[in-house]
Amino acid sequence: MSKIQVLDEATANQIAAGEVVERPVSVAKELVENSLDAGASRITVELIQGGLSGIKVIDNGSGMSPEDAKLCFQRHATSKIKTAGDLTRILTLGFRGEALPSIASVAKVALVTRTRDDLAGTEVRMEGGQLLSVSPAGCPVGTTIDVQELFYNTPARRKHLKSPNAEAGQISDLFAKLALARPDVRMELRSNGRVIFCSPGNGSLRDAAASVFGPDNVRSMIEMNHQGRLLTIRGFISKPVLTRASRQYQNFYINQRYIRSIFISSLLLQAYQTLIPAGRFPLALLHIALDPEQVDVNVHPTKMEVRLAREKELAEELLEIFSGHLNVPAAVAGLWEMMPGRKAKPPEEKAPDYKEPEPYKENPSSVLKNKPLVQEKKAGTVSTNSRKEAAQTQLPFPGRTLRGEEPRPKPNQQDELPFKNTVSDPPPIKKGSLLLETTPSYGADAIFASLRPVGQVFPTYVLAQGEGSLYIIDQHAAHERVFYEKYKEQLTRGVQSQMLLEPVPLDIPYHHLQRLIANVVALSDMGFVVEHFGGDTFLLRGVPPGTTEKPVELFMDLLDRLQDSPAEQLDNSLMIDRLAAAMACRDAVKAGTRLGHKEIQSLLEGLSRCHSPYTCPHGRPTLIQITQEELNKRFKR
Repeated sequence: MSKIQVLDEATANQIAAGEVVERPVSVAKELVENSLDAGASRITVELIQGGLSGIKVIDNGSGMSPEDAKLCFQRHATSKIKTAGDLTRILTLGFRGEALPSIASVAKVALVTRTRDDLAGTEVRMEGGQLLSVSPAGCPVGTTIDVQELFYNTPARRKHLKSPNAEAGQISDLFAKLALARPDVRMELRSNGRVIFCSPGNGSLRDAAASVFGPDNVRSMIEMNHQGRLLTIRGFISKPVLTRASRQYQNFYINQRYIRSIFISSLLLQAYQTLIPAGRFPLALLHIALDPEQVDVNVHPTKMEVRLAREKELAEELLEIFSGHLNVPAAVAGLWEMMPGRKAKPPEEKAPDYKEPEPYKENPSSVLKNKPLVQEKKAGTVSTNSRKEAAQTQLPFPGRTLRGEEPRPKPNQQDELPFKNTVSDPPPIKKGSLLLETTPSYGADAIFASLRPVGQVFPTYVLAQGEGSLYIIDQHAAHERVFYEKYKEQLTRGVQSQMLLEPVPLDIPYHHLQRLIANVVALSDMGFVVEHFGGDTFLLRGVPPGTTEKPVELFMDLLDRLQDSPAEQLDNSLMIDRLAAAMACRDAVKAGTRLGHKEIQSLLEGLSRCHSPYTCPHGRPTLIQITQEELNKRFKR
């Protein structure tokens, strides 16, 4: 007798539901994505007991005919694809036809739908995967799906669900991410009759972001609008002053599909690596448009992860875009007042009173009043400011020299996409946007040229005076930034090793051992000549020029800095960054060192030539500003 049996359809559907329907948030995701694919402009989700007792999704999309309403509950019944070839160019959120039959197999489902051409709608009732009834029903155009008693027939799975509040919290988080995917769709989430989230739905990505992140946080974000060689990217990234302790506030969308992507997140973090402290993460809302043939969305049951072709080229372009947008004074808060000749306040940054949108009424245009507060400038791409070629300047610290950097080439922002873009771009930001912000563009040399040295206190901090403000500069952090950029430039050009008179033994801890073996060639390119001596012991025979003092400490510090990267074989640019930071930290003037007037002036000149002078390589600020207005208030003037 054969041991292999073909499972019946009901059992197969429950197994499939285990992949697609993990918990209530999975049901909400699949149903809302179906509503978006149906062209809905309004979507309402109602929860009862966090979705454990009921999840109802109401939309005003295209609806279904009576024939399609019955077919949609069959496995792999879909209107999104017809052949296997269609899988290479998927532009819809759903396409496999698994969601509805999987949900219906573990719940009690009622579907009511009507198309614009039908006089009456259709009601379909399912229970445990079995069709109960199909009947005419009166309803508006669109679809309403009511899912009740989820996992009622699989109690083992139901008992592992969390509390109603916890389940509702997960749905709220996902609902916000879906609202950011489509700012042109008004989405409302209700829990036990109370509205817990509502997006404006006015087409403004900035206003949608304000409803999720909060208006104040959106004002501390940098707008991106860039068309590159392989991709088009639009959205917001936070200024270095705004960070969080986790990646939870990073939202990535490819062709309007929300995805989880360690690939994009790691590139974003790499662009911030010398601007924010370790263990902190920037906020991000990024819409990326790619050729659909370069994106495989059929690699994960819930379609939350994708596989990208030409990943290396995409990484280079994304990193260039992120770095370019962060290399502007607007990336650091409070720099407007530092600009020469700026006595007035920056363009109106005072936020309009932002009110949460009211529950949907008959006329959605009355929900949000889009009165333009400031004339919005045409969005443009950001390019790095080329710096003057600086002559060699020497700080009056023994053996420490600063050299100017060559101007960096501007990223090519005029290249056209090498493919016909069939993905509809997100709607442009409307002139009636609630939150507007203009971004001034000034070079660092213009900023620091206005500062005049005053003195030193403790002695750890340098005091300088600018127009209407006092500036306090951390001498170690500032000098560290100067050295970091100098060493990074030298290492990028390539260095020759300086051989040690006697090789130094290294006892490498086990957690560093494989990382060292995988990257021994790359370390050699940076000047470190390492030879295996036996067991866990290596010999350090050569180091980069100028690093012969405490070479073991520098080398081990570099290994520690490289440990936070997930890849075994590290990118050469990442290793250069880490080594330059280690060398700069070692050589920079320390707190407690007294500086004269000329030394302070030289330090300010060095900062003025830096690519990013406002933070040290570890993300700490190099200077803070106290305005004359603030001083007057403190002295009650």
